[in-house]
This record gives sequence, structure tokens and C-alpha cells, in this order.
Amino acid sequence: MPMYDRQCQSCGAIRTDCWEPIATPDMDCSCGEGHLRRVWLAKASSVVGDECDVIVKHGLCNEDGSPRRWRSKAAMVAEAKKRGIESHVTHIGSRGGDKSRHTTRWI
Repeated sequence: MPMYDRQCQSCGAIRTDCWEPIATPDMDCSCGEGHLRRVWLAKASSVVGDECDVIVKHGLCNEDGSPRRWRSKAAMVAEAKKRGIESHVTHIGSRGGDKSRHTTRWI
């Protein structure tokens, strides 16, 4: 079941994160005059942040070759672009097949 926010159109009362079936009708408000209708009160929490804590030993390391700690993904991308480096990701499957135990399918 999804989560919904509800608000009364008469008194302005708010109920957030109501866990209910999709086909739930509007509810009567405790004020006795209005109904609690579904509304969107907040943004969905689907934003991926830029912060990270990565120590790089190859490629984007310090000028002297020592490992470098990165705290921002955007800073890593900017430095890679400045140096002319591209990310190279490979999918290495298990022995005798192309499936990796670290790979999941998201539907």
C-alpha cells in the first residue's frame, strides 16, 4: 500500500504519511465540516546526493601518485574531465556464465 498526505479543505488540518489502499475514499474531518482529501505536501525523497567518501589509488590520485580522498562526486567528474579520463566499468560474470552475484535486476 502506498503512503498519502491528506488535508481538510475547510479547516486546513493535515495528516501526513497515511498508509492506505489506493481506492480509499475521502475521510470526514474531525472539524465536522470538511473532508480529508489527498494532496501532495512534500517532494518525494528520490534525490541522490553528491556527497561521497572515496579513496582513489589509480587514475584520479594526487599528482605525486599517492591516494586521494574525494568527498564530492561532482568534483571527481570535473577533475576527470580536466585530465581527459573516462570511467571504465566492466561486468565480470561468474565462472561458466555471464551472471554476477553482485548484479541485481530492478523492476
